[in-house]
Amino acid sequence: MNFKGIMTLLLAALMTAGTLASCGGDQAENTDTAAVNSETAAETTGEPDPFAALDFGGEKIRFYVNANDYYGSGSSNYLIKHDEETTGDIVNEAVYKRNTFVEELLNVEMVFEDCDYHYAEITEPLSNTISAGDDAYDVVVHDLFPMASMSVGGYFMNVRDGKYFDFTQDYWYDDYMSDLAFGSQQENYLLAGDFFLDIIRSAHAMYVNKDLFKERYESADELYEHVNNMTWTQEVFQSYIKDFYQDVNGDGKPDDGDIYGYGYVGKWGSAFPWISSSNIQHLSYESDGAPYFDFNNERSVKLLERLNDIFYDTSAHDYVGVDTNTNAFMSGTVLFGGYQRIASFEVFRDMEYEIGILPYPMFDEAQGKYVTSTHDITNIGIIPTTCSKMDTVSAVLEVLARETYNTVMPAYYETALKVKYSRDDQSSQMLDIVRAGLGKAFPLAYNNYCNNFPMSETFASPLGSNKKDFVSYYDKGLKAAQAKLDSLWDAFSSIEQ
Repeated sequence: MNFKGIMTLLLAALMTAGTLASCGGDQAENTDTAAVNSETAAETTGEPDPFAALDFGGEKIRFYVNANDYYGSGSSNYLIKHDEETTGDIVNEAVYKRNTFVEELLNVEMVFEDCDYHYAEITEPLSNTISAGDDAYDVVVHDLFPMASMSVGGYFMNVRDGKYFDFTQDYWYDDYMSDLAFGSQQENYLLAGDFFLDIIRSAHAMYVNKDLFKERYESADELYEHVNNMTWTQEVFQSYIKDFYQDVNGDGKPDDGDIYGYGYVGKWGSAFPWISSSNIQHLSYESDGAPYFDFNNERSVKLLERLNDIFYDTSAHDYVGVDTNTNAFMSGTVLFGGYQRIASFEVFRDMEYEIGILPYPMFDEAQGKYVTSTHDITNIGIIPTTCSKMDTVSAVLEVLARETYNTVMPAYYETALKVKYSRDDQSSQMLDIVRAGLGKAFPLAYNNYCNNFPMSETFASPLGSNKKDFVSYYDKGLKAAQAKLDSLWDAFSSIEQ
């Protein structure tokens, strides 16, 4: 099939996929710590800034930034752009200082425009703009799954060609990016790193009511010990929720008014972080690099069985609606809160109960690492092929990512999350582990495109019907899903470098 034909099919699939998608710690004694931590990298180390010799002559770098708030956790664009005047808010001050520092260091001007198109709408206008050769934006910040699908269509720059990018640095999520590009280290069209802080805000995490935990298990410190000792597994989680159900209202039936070991919202979105945290390897590769689905194995079979055991346990409860689930956890009737993200901490911080945050459990101890998924509408970055100043953009984004890691991240932890940003603080440690686990992005980003096969049809759908026969669901959907994956790979391989 020629490139034009591939693109026609791809865009048609994108528009279809768009209709299917998507789905406290103590207050620091004062906020001066965050202010101190907001020093720039050069101020902190005392070393000359390696970018100090660059001068881009006042070039304008134009950002097109998603401004949508889909699920009430708030848009993250306030962590990208800055107000023209400082407001006194510590996070706002850190963002303002970061952006103005980068502008002065590199002699550039950053211009921000809000984008009001949501995930089901952005594909058509953005592809039209780029196809028309309209050099309207240098950086676009928008949702993962529509940007991932567009990335195989030749619309975006290969960021591996960026002169000043250094993806070995901790402030870039290199594994996450590579997973979105069939494991490639030569071709990457999506940017993920600390500057795009929505990735952290939408990262899935497990919450625990420490007060409720103490009533039965003494101290929640043992949970942190499990995490640090690499023994925080799904079986351990099951042991904690077992027999935790309490019929508080005495009506003889489980309902929203009772106490549960695990609370969640439906089997669809709630199952995704469990699948990702199990480190299922969805793809294998032919000698020429072509991917094929290859996860019909004992691990997947066992995972579906275990998910059914967890979600249909008498101590687990399906709350109808995100707000109902959140309110149940905040009211102290749920031990472990599921379907939550890091941004949920911004809401939970005012709870009267003491809470803790944890990574999702590993499949087993042999896994050896915690894996974190993000929501499929987390905001990532792209550079359109119409951008005429790739060197400047790569320098700007590199320093923005570095300074976010050094300045904005500590401010966000200490004020938005009210978590003391230090390595010896338990919540900070857990947040660092959740962040370090980012890397499993392909299944969510391309789930819709591939007939919902990687996550939904093989796991979430049978789970929703209390079915455990993974193999039959896998065999039923494999052929059609592989055909879609083949077309995805053909489009990716056809991109002119």
